[in-house]
Amino acid sequence: MGDELFMVDIERKVTYFQYCGEANTEKLLSLVRLYCENTGINKVVIASETGRSALKALEIFKGTNIKIIVVTHYPAETWGPRGSIPIGLKRKEYLKNLKKLEEHGCRIVQGTRPFAPPSRSLNWKYPTPEAIIDKTLEIFGAGTKIAIEAAIIATDAGEIEEGEEVVSCGGTYKGLDTALVVRTAYSMNFFKDFEVREIIAKPRCRVKKFPEYEDERWKGDIDSYYAQLVS
Repeated sequence: MGDELFMVDIERKVTYFQYCGEANTEKLLSLVRLYCENTGINKVVIASETGRSALKALEIFKGTNIKIIVVTHYPAETWGPRGSIPIGLKRKEYLKNLKKLEEHGCRIVQGTRPFAPPSRSLNWKYPTPEAIIDKTLEIFGAGTKIAIEAAIIATDAGEIEEGEEVVSCGGTYKGLDTALVVRTAYSMNFFKDFEVREIIAKPRCRVKKFPEYEDERWKGDIDSYYAQLVS
C-alpha cells in the first residue's frame, strides 16, 4: 500500500481495551477486518503460538481477500495454571491446526525472534542491545512488542516485502489484543526503516505481574488451551 493513498490528513477510530489478553481476540480481529475493508490493505500478520488465534482469524476473515501470514514460536513451553502449555504451531500437538491453516492458504512462518536472539541466554542482569529493545517496546504493552516482532520475522522470511504496509497483530501471553499498521523492514534495517503508522486497537494497560494469568489486568480462557491438547 503506497503513501500516495494517504496524502491528506485522516481520522480513524482507535479502540483501547480495558484488559490485556485472549479475551480481546475476536473483537480485535473484527476491527482488523473492518480496517482492511475500508483501506484496501490485504495482508495481515497473526502471531499465534498454538494456532488458536490464527484459526479465529481464518473464521472472521472468511469471505474477504485478506491474506493471513501466521508467525509462530519455535517449540517451547509457557506456564499455565494447570501445568506448562506447549507452544509452537509446528509441534505435533498442533498439527491439526497447522494443516487446516495451510489448506486455507495461510502462510506459516517460524523464525528467530529478533529481540530474543542467542544473547538472550545470557544473564538478564547484563542487558544486551536486543534485550533493551525488547523491554523498551514493552512499555507500550506486550502485544505491541509482539506485533512489531512478528512483522519483522515475516519480512525476513520473505512473506512480506520490505517497505510494504500491512496489519500486524500480537497479544499478551495468550490470544490477541493489539493490531498495528506497520511499514515493514528487515531486522537489520529496523531502526532505519521500520514504522508503526497506525494503531487499530491495543489495551490501555499492560501486564506487569508474572505469571500473566494471575494479573487482574489479563483476561482470557486458559482452559481452551488445555482442551486442545487432549482433543
